[in-house]
Amino acid sequence: MQNSALIKRIIISVTFLIIFGIVGFFVYYAISPAPICTDKKQNQNEKGIDCGGPCSPCKEVEQMEDLLITETAVTLGGNGTYDAVAKITNPNNTIGASFFKYEFILKDVNGSVVGTRQGDNFILPADSKYVAELSFEIENRNTPTIAEFVISEEKWEKLNNIGKPQIGVYNKNFGKVPVGEGSGADGIIRNESGYDLGEISLVVVLRSEKGEIVGVNKTKKNNIRAREERDFRLTWPYQLAAPVQSIEVDPQSNVFDSQNFSYTVQ
Repeated sequence: MQNSALIKRIIISVTFLIIFGIVGFFVYYAISPAPICTDKKQNQNEKGIDCGGPCSPCKEVEQMEDLLITETAVTLGGNGTYDAVAKITNPNNTIGASFFKYEFILKDVNGSVVGTRQGDNFILPADSKYVAELSFEIENRNTPTIAEFVISEEKWEKLNNIGKPQIGVYNKNFGKVPVGEGSGADGIIRNESGYDLGEISLVVVLRSEKGEIVGVNKTKKNNIRAREERDFRLTWPYQLAAPVQSIEVDPQSNVFDSQNFSYTVQ
């Protein structure tokens, strides 16, 4: 009798657990969110996490070459501050980074960190560009001599059919400003693309006779129509570290952003 009662209890317990498991499965299935292409899980026949199958094709990120940092510099800024600039190159011919994060790390002669700044940017396929951050206020008034530039969280993307924007730079010039101490750079940019651009960013780099970067500045121009010209002028209202031998003007426009370009209605 006791064995029979024990067996009966075991059967009831097992049956209860099976029923509870089945009910729990159906409840979870009913309330759990349907798999989507942004849930950071490899499901619904995806070939990778959130790519392949019903989602967009997986990008062969392992075949991507890293962005190259080809030059960095730290220069005098105004009012006891410093400016930093880095030149980067994208060695990939068909893929660009529609977004990446970066950090400037300024160090003194002893290697101590005296200033940092973070930001984000983009780079087009097979392109080079300057990234600049201005007016670093340095801790303990130590003089920064090294600018490190760290890139992270790149978002690789193929450029759409619009292609790279064509932006010409003309009549660039560097000289003393008319009034007060300091120098200035000016010139003309021209949107030579077949479409309007919402924003063009400009980084201007000054080099000494030895090719060293002795000054950097930046500005933006908004709403530049196709074939339109705009003039620009930037100033350095202080004495630079060395005489300027050459000037570089780097115009960039982010056409990964569909809201940054449009075709003029004739």
